[in-house]
Amino acid sequence: MGAIEDKYFHQPAGEVTLLPPIDIDLGRTALIVIDMQYHDAHAEQGVVAALEKLHPGSTAYYAERLATVVPAIRRLLDHARATDLEVIHVVVGSSHRDLRDFNKRMRHWILDLQERSGMADFYWTESPTYRILEELTPVDGETVFQKRSFGAFNSTNFENLLREMGIDTLLVTGCVTNYCVETTVRDAADRGFACAVIDEAVAGFSQESHDATLASLRGGFAAVIPTVADTVAMLDELAGRSAARAAAE
Repeated sequence: MGAIEDKYFHQPAGEVTLLPPIDIDLGRTALIVIDMQYHDAHAEQGVVAALEKLHPGSTAYYAERLATVVPAIRRLLDHARATDLEVIHVVVGSSHRDLRDFNKRMRHWILDLQERSGMADFYWTESPTYRILEELTPVDGETVFQKRSFGAFNSTNFENLLREMGIDTLLVTGCVTNYCVETTVRDAADRGFACAVIDEAVAGFSQESHDATLASLRGGFAAVIPTVADTVAMLDELAGRSAARAAAE
């Protein structure tokens, strides 16, 4: 791996990886924020509230994790905005209330969960729960990209968007670690994009599933950066290296 990047990537001793080298070019890198909307990323709304209503206590870990992840992503956004790093917010939702443009399997579990919980319209774009969390609201110039599947690539032209923007490296944050985050990262890697997941800035429903997912991704799909502080330090060091190179030319 690249000399600077390598020291920020977490690779446990003895863990085998087939991940190719990642050399980050800041001009071709984007911070990706996945599904940080009220329907998925708020402890008292949407899917989380419905699951808790049906299975009390089942979302306790996730709710606790979100309390850490939301401010972590906000710190990354603040740094990205201050340094002109590209930011892409990926959201999931449908402009159709019956979710007709979601695949049948995904549509079924959403509508079933809504019916059983007595709640409605989690993913409808006209619902308040579709909105991105207030703390993470996009600012002018940031891309908001809508998907209709777990992964960002499977129901969209996300790959084309990234290619047209000149992006080949993704710094990935958001939820849920072993659902939309994992699917997006695996699909990105299969398409030749370099990926790094920021551990502190992704949320899973359990510590076990979160840790297992990151271990699997480290095996060949993405580097894992432990904290926001590590990520910021890496980006600052890369920016310093780039500035020094430009000054020397």
